[in-house]
Amino acid sequence: MKRIALAAVLLAAIGGKASAGGTYIGVGVGTIPAVSEDSERVDADSRALKGILGMRWGQWSIEGSLGGNTLTRNRQSNLATGTAVFEPFGDFYLLGASAKFNLPLGNNVEAFGRLGVNHMIVRAENTDNDASGNGLQFGAGFEYKLNLGVAGGSIFVDYTINRAAMTGD
Repeated sequence: MKRIALAAVLLAAIGGKASAGGTYIGVGVGTIPAVSEDSERVDADSRALKGILGMRWGQWSIEGSLGGNTLTRNRQSNLATGTAVFEPFGDFYLLGASAKFNLPLGNNVEAFGRLGVNHMIVRAENTDNDASGNGLQFGAGFEYKLNLGVAGGSIFVDYTINRAAMTGD
């Protein structure tokens, strides 16, 4: 049964009609990233923002992205009240490049998968604890294409994981 389902997915991917290509731009608003160390946890204090620039050929795309956020550090917890005390830590930046494959599902809906590389930078506030590193990113999601008359557009939801080996202080 699994082989039949896999064959059906592969045939749908190969036999799907080509979508319009071209250059596109996008903006992503996402959940907060988490950076973990052995001794403490560093969290973002707001939503993460990301700008996207891509080029699409049929069902394949190449995307570049730049995102970032402000980080806070949990320095101490008040055990009596159960609340954490946070202080500013610094800024987080993520530069990525990835290949993306879109699979048309019908009615202007597409599923997609993304695989690429990234470069992360953490700039610590008021210290020399900056760190950076390279890694991989992968994700999947769904996209709804809009016909806006003069131009096209889409609304997408995705889940992307970025991993990098960081070096620095």
